[in-house]
Amino acid sequence: MSLRIIPDESFYKKRVITAITLVFAVLFIGVMGYHLIERWNFLDSLYMTVITLATIGYGETHPLSTNGRIFTIFLIFSGISIIGYSLSVIASFIIEGELA
Repeated sequence: MSLRIIPDESFYKKRVITAITLVFAVLFIGVMGYHLIERWNFLDSLYMTVITLATIGYGETHPLSTNGRIFTIFLIFSGISIIGYSLSVIASFIIEGELA
């Protein structure tokens, strides 16, 4: 017989809050990055960040500079990783939270 330790609900809630905070942090960094590097307005920066992180692939809202392209590469790798982590945490909360 093995003992299984089931984390309490606050453990899952803290992880979900952390995951959501990380997603908003990536959005903020993306918007600020495009605003500072490319001098785009808020809406264009937000739009480019969302379509980049969602991997929709509509293309650039405006042509990117070399620094903007480097920033986009960083944003894609970090953003996809954080969003993947966040989705797994939320799925775990839903599945484990209901089963526990």
